[in-house]
Amino acid sequence: MKYRVFSLVVTLGLAATAPLALAQSPALQSSMEAASKVDISKFFTSRTDARSQSFGFGGTHEHAFTVEKSGRYVFTSATMPGQSNDYYIQASLLDTQGNVIATGEAQGERGGLHLVETLEPGDYVLRVKANKFGSESTGGNSYTVQVAGLSASGERLSSDESGIEGGSGIMFDASDDDGTTTAFVNNEDAVATIAAPKPAVTAADEAVADAAPQAEEGAPRAFDEIVADIKIRQSGEVLSFDVAEAGTVSITSSTMIGNPGDYRLEARVLDASGNVVASDAGEGFEGDFAIETVLQPGRYTIWVDGQKFGPARSGTNNYTLRVQQLDTLE
Repeated sequence: MKYRVFSLVVTLGLAATAPLALAQSPALQSSMEAASKVDISKFFTSRTDARSQSFGFGGTHEHAFTVEKSGRYVFTSATMPGQSNDYYIQASLLDTQGNVIATGEAQGERGGLHLVETLEPGDYVLRVKANKFGSESTGGNSYTVQVAGLSASGERLSSDESGIEGGSGIMFDASDDDGTTTAFVNNEDAVATIAAPKPAVTAADEAVADAAPQAEEGAPRAFDEIVADIKIRQSGEVLSFDVAEAGTVSITSSTMIGNPGDYRLEARVLDASGNVVASDAGEGFEGDFAIETVLQPGRYTIWVDGQKFGPARSGTNNYTLRVQQLDTLE
């Protein structure tokens, strides 16, 4: 895999690796054999492109893209044909520095989001949060956001004419009051570094820090957490990251609250030599994994195998992968 070099250093990879056998209990094996008969992973399309992306209702989601041509762009939302459009959506458009440059909100029954903004070439993120009204078990549980260029007369341009590309792969946010930084990864070749926890800072510590030499210019930027949105059906290497300081690292998967347990994920952490250093798997239909393991400085890759069960339009199709460092070794 070729890694694209940035001033920040987490890697996404889609290359498959050879499956590694893990021990399973007879009960779990029986459950998985039955579940595999209704595996609908093959019916889902691959990750959506830079012009559109689907999300589950509830929670905040990010859609990263790159504008290559100056002009006016429209951002819209919709549900699948035949599904309920009784939802409320809020959206914020961020530039590559994380500044909010436009906001919008709308009711699905009134046409959904329709946000128009003039943009210059660069990387952007559309941050959205949508809540569905009514029962979660009927009417669909997802929506799609789209971005398209507009002509001088206000008509939508075709995909080729819009000037939209996938972006550099990493957008970051530091919106929390405590200054926590999050790297949102949305590219196969992007790489970022996980930051060690920050100790409590006193006035004396600040004085010492002011007098200390500054970090070398060009050193990789480190993030408090690394987040990626991954298709459940995707199998293989899904994310790589760099550890700068030895310590305990947490690697978890999750979906929005209220989704039924209709999927199962199996995860392994590989070191730079391809050795498995940690692993975990969901049990039965309760599909999330949670790994905590001590890692030494270096690059690591997360390998995941996912299965999706049940009716094709039920539940969620994506999960959130999150990496955090919990402590450092003295």
